Amino acid sequence: MEKTANSLSLTKTYKVSAEKLWEVLTDRKHLKQWYFDFTADWKTEVGSQFDWHAGDNDGKLWHHRGVMLEVIPNRKLVHSWEYVGYSGTSVVMWELHPIDEQHTELHFSHVFTVPFDVNEPALARTNFEMGWTHILTISLPDYINQQNK
Repeated sequence: MEKTANSLSLTKTYKVSAEKLWEVLTDRKHLKQWYFDFTADWKTEVGSQFDWHAGDNDGKLWHHRGVMLEVIPNRKLVHSWEYVGYSGTSVVMWELHPIDEQHTELHFSHVFTVPFDVNEPALARTNFEMGWTHILTISLPDYINQQNK
């Protein structure tokens, strides 16, 4: 995971076509298996708002909210990320670069445009680093491998 003052990024190659990776990144039935269970308002349409809830290690259920900012099918998905009731906002980008018919490079970034509430320990940068590292290097590839069987 690469880090700058206001962002986290990772580039990783997955053994899957860009079309299939796009489906895994955008279809709710796939997303809930390896990522988050988004509410029914999840749509890959610019301007659409969506919500999801996820718990932390202390048992708190966090209300997340996002808005789709850019959608280029099979290539790029960009959305905001914030916590309802807390300060701060960020932007998450998933950019797909096909290598061949069975391999796709993902360029991922999470940019903290307005830092999250520094008085809330659960919103510390290190938690995002650990979370994204797990999601992108364990959860997503494991799910893709299951789909390839």
